[in-house]
Amino acid sequence: MGIDLGTTATKVGLFEATTGELLAVARHDYRATAPAPGWSEMQIETYWEATVAATRHALDDAGRPEVLGIGISSQGQTFAPLDEGHRPLRPAIVWLDTRAEEQAAHLRSLLDDGEFSRRTGLPFPSAIESAAKLLWLRENEREVWHRIRSLVLLPDYLGLRLTGQRRLDLNNAASTGMVDLGAGDWWPEALAAVGVPAEWMSPIGRPGEVIGALRPEAAEELGLLPGIRVALGSNDQLSGAVGVGNVKAGMASGTVGTAMALVSTVEEVGRDAQRAITWGRHPVPGLFFLLAYAKTSGVLLTWLRDLAAAERSYEQLLAEADRVPPGSDGLVCLPHFSGTATPTFRSEVRGGFVGLTLAHSRAHMVRAVAEAVCFTCRDALSLTARGGQPAATIRMLGGATRSDLWMQMLADVVRLPLEVPRCSEASVLGSAVFAGVGEGQFASISEGAGAFYRPGRSFTPRPDIASRYDPAYASYRKAMERLYPGALGATAAEEHVI
Repeated sequence: MGIDLGTTATKVGLFEATTGELLAVARHDYRATAPAPGWSEMQIETYWEATVAATRHALDDAGRPEVLGIGISSQGQTFAPLDEGHRPLRPAIVWLDTRAEEQAAHLRSLLDDGEFSRRTGLPFPSAIESAAKLLWLRENEREVWHRIRSLVLLPDYLGLRLTGQRRLDLNNAASTGMVDLGAGDWWPEALAAVGVPAEWMSPIGRPGEVIGALRPEAAEELGLLPGIRVALGSNDQLSGAVGVGNVKAGMASGTVGTAMALVSTVEEVGRDAQRAITWGRHPVPGLFFLLAYAKTSGVLLTWLRDLAAAERSYEQLLAEADRVPPGSDGLVCLPHFSGTATPTFRSEVRGGFVGLTLAHSRAHMVRAVAEAVCFTCRDALSLTARGGQPAATIRMLGGATRSDLWMQMLADVVRLPLEVPRCSEASVLGSAVFAGVGEGQFASISEGAGAFYRPGRSFTPRPDIASRYDPAYASYRKAMERLYPGALGATAAEEHVI
């Protein structure tokens, strides 16, 4: 059984233990609250209630099979303070909360950026990591701070509810900005800068290690038998990488949904990557990952449809775009409608269209949006290639993968063979692999991923078509550089080779 604690829903999946066949998956939705601008909070018990509801639903749908092991995948950064009885002292502060900009700036003055990136795998302290928000909590909610006896992220909170034991995987721990990846443990200097005693934090382990056995009380709520082993998992992006079999150097996997995120697997991290993108230890021992992402991706097509063609389906719009040649007859979309993410994180950047003429139609705009999403993926691959081993193949997930046109376009733009996995619930599948390792079904994460992964559709880049995207990509880079110099991390004249 795999559990994925997401931003808007918790998913639970049940997989046949030897073949990886998906027997059932269920989800339970929730919504964070915003008590003030830039804030995002939710009662941490909500995640447990969602886990119970989704587990019972999945068990019923699958015919109540015997569950051998449980693994956990989770969003990072989200945390809650607990008292001596493990009771929450306030709502959890969700990862996308940005209240702590001032505290992040203060941490940047205390922690050298170069050492911070070498230690934590994060480019610099930001308002997204837990560290800055913990400092905000210390400064603004003193009564709560004095009553804290432990701090939990979502995976060690869930592990605590399941087993009574507190343990946290390395990757989610690293999302706090307070972990030394070289030591594989909490970084004393970062803890001291925030003012967090080390004993508040959970012991750190690696994906697939056993947290403990399912408690009778938790088993009764979930509808399971007690004693099932519960295994540490990983951050949802890395669980998804395992779920699509991205467990060897030279592979990349990504998601094209609201945003675009891409994980490249490498044997070592080059110095160029350490100040530009997020990196860390891969769930597979001995490997590392590089993570790059863009804030706006598939959501651009949603925006355009709602604006100009609310009565049309995505499939209909993309069929229109298929009649437009590569390069959209000179129309270029600048896709960073909510600012850039990797590598510069510039919130003032905005999107637009460049080169509009009276000859351009709605179909041209749709095509330009689809191409721009592919360009952000090419940007991400260029960044990760400079930081480690270039990718030789890519596997994609997310809503855009339903379109063969879009996936063939992506394969052409990045000039890599591309696969869409048969199972789209990659993070849930990855956490089930961790469960299989913890239960002893697999000797390693690589073995489990190889046993469970099944390819779906595949797309091969077409050299004659691929070259036709180069002028449009160059125009995109040039326009971004003229409007927002340095926002993409390099000049528009720099050559990018995938």
